[in-house]
Amino acid sequence: MGVNILQAFLFAILFGFATNKPSSLSCPSGQFALKHQCVGCHPTCTECFGHELFECTVCGVDEDGLERFLHRGRCRLHCPRGYYPDRDLYTCESCMPSCEICTDATICSKCKENYRLRDGICQTADCEEGQVQDPETGECLDCETGCKACSTDDPELCSSCTAGYFLYRHQCRRRCPQKTYEDTGRSMCFSCPVPCTDCMSETLCLSCQAGHFLSGEIITL
Repeated sequence: MGVNILQAFLFAILFGFATNKPSSLSCPSGQFALKHQCVGCHPTCTECFGHELFECTVCGVDEDGLERFLHRGRCRLHCPRGYYPDRDLYTCESCMPSCEICTDATICSKCKENYRLRDGICQTADCEEGQVQDPETGECLDCETGCKACSTDDPELCSSCTAGYFLYRHQCRRRCPQKTYEDTGRSMCFSCPVPCTDCMSETLCLSCQAGHFLSGEIITL
């Protein structure tokens, strides 16, 4: 009799342990297991390990139809600088090391400081002659035709010209306009002295304003 009672007692203990063992609860997408119950993730998460905003493990399209991308436990609408959205995995992936803003793993749209952008790639070399570096993106922009150097604010505003061009009012021209003369040494157009309307230099006049006359074809002023 005593043996049967002892066996029944041991069976009850073993049965209790068996029934109280934690079960592997399988929860549907958008929920996680907590104390033997399925609890909803944060609304921005597709999968999670907790209900907080920063406890996401998988992202996707949210309840409002917006794409979200996983970055450091959060499902974000936009990836931070230095990352791009991978629309296959719905994750934020790192840009190239020298790139600050990129569209994917191979194409950069803005470089980090001390780099310049050329054909979607960040390079360390300076811009070539006839180019200027965009201060916002680091990209090397072509100056206007004939420019040797130009403004960072507007590449069409030249500050010096290549050989065969002359600087006049921030533009590089093949020929200087009327009432100016070509200074080949400095590649610039300078105004003719008054009362010339056309000249070869600051001292050689070819034509005069009304009321003034040349003495000979060319006159020394």
